[in-house]
Amino acid sequence: MWVRNARELFQDALRRGYALPAFNIASLEMAQACLQAAESLGAPIILQTYREEVRRVSPEVFRALVQALAERTRVPVLLHLDHGEDWGSVFQAFRAGYGSAMWDASGLPLERVVQEVRGHAPLVQAMGGALEVAAEGFSGEERSDPEAVQAVREAGADVVAVAVGSRHGQASRLDLDLLARIAERAGGPLALHGGSGIHPEDLKAAVAMGVAKVNVGTALYRAFLSLLAQPWPHHRAFYRAAEVQMAEVAKVYIQRVQAEGKA
Repeated sequence: MWVRNARELFQDALRRGYALPAFNIASLEMAQACLQAAESLGAPIILQTYREEVRRVSPEVFRALVQALAERTRVPVLLHLDHGEDWGSVFQAFRAGYGSAMWDASGLPLERVVQEVRGHAPLVQAMGGALEVAAEGFSGEERSDPEAVQAVREAGADVVAVAVGSRHGQASRLDLDLLARIAERAGGPLALHGGSGIHPEDLKAAVAMGVAKVNVGTALYRAFLSLLAQPWPHHRAFYRAAEVQMAEVAKVYIQRVQAEGKA
């Protein structure tokens, strides 16, 4: 089921107490594996492309691929741009048919972020998309300020990606006290990046606090790469095995964010 109304999907997750698993994909096999997992567990899902993939292959190509697969799937499927580095890439994704996009404002002062979001949010809404904003990086050392998150939300962001201790591709524990303070001020859905390594108990607690989107990329890539060194009779056997293995990984994270049965 191809979905364009991202706001409705995020609000449903927030209201019903689950998070949307957002899987970074770079190929047909990755997309099919995640969709197979989502359909088998009855879960709504986000497939997202990182900015490097969009540089390599145009967003129109990814949209055509994901939409064709989604229209044969019984669960809601949203296509999202991950870490859009500027407004040009964000609007390019929307024009291509993406339902939501992230503007990565890491390193910019809060005043500039708020000004930019306030100026561009009306355009995002006019194009029918949902805007995710991250105002801080994700090395694990940064921490989001609750007042800053509130300011970005009030400026027009539909979802705010918060830095509360998760690390891309590394095992991590969340600062749940900080997340609770942020959630109290946010007034809307939150996103967590670096979901592959977040401790399952922390992830469960985060979802209960209002995290409605959790990014997972490294876990899928590692599952794919783990098979490369094995001998294969032909490439088709490798791709079939890779899809099976990545689907099993995707199922784990769908269950961790409590999306199973929420389609």
